[in-house]
Amino acid sequence: MDAAPQKSRVVRDIQFADCDPAQIMFYPRFFEQFVRCTEIMFRKAGIHWDKMYGKTDYAGTPIVDASAKFHRPVRFGDTVEIDSWIEEIKGKVIVMRHEVYNRGELALEGREVRVYTVVDPASERGFKSAPVPEELRNRLLGTR
Repeated sequence: MDAAPQKSRVVRDIQFADCDPAQIMFYPRFFEQFVRCTEIMFRKAGIHWDKMYGKTDYAGTPIVDASAKFHRPVRFGDTVEIDSWIEEIKGKVIVMRHEVYNRGELALEGREVRVYTVVDPASERGFKSAPVPEELRNRLLGTR
């Protein structure tokens, strides 16, 4: 049985470059934030992507599916809180969840499905999917 999800919170000021001409945060910017929040969450668990590339067989956790449900706008000048956690790790799949709060109200729900990959020189792409190693799984779920 997995432990309760370990949530990671990132606070971010929305800048002009994040927004469309109506000064509403442009939807792809949320997905960029989700990637940043995922990396921060991994770091908080002691998993540093920059130290894994080239030093282990780790080849990344590419996103194979992503979605968002928008509840209210986020605008230029707002300060948002982004809560991120792992919903599930099953085999080679990691499901991330993100909630964006603006002024204490839920503005957006996001979901990413990632696949753990390792270097595979024999494959055409140079990598292949693989089960999430138990040590990483335990760190991410807080069950060390």
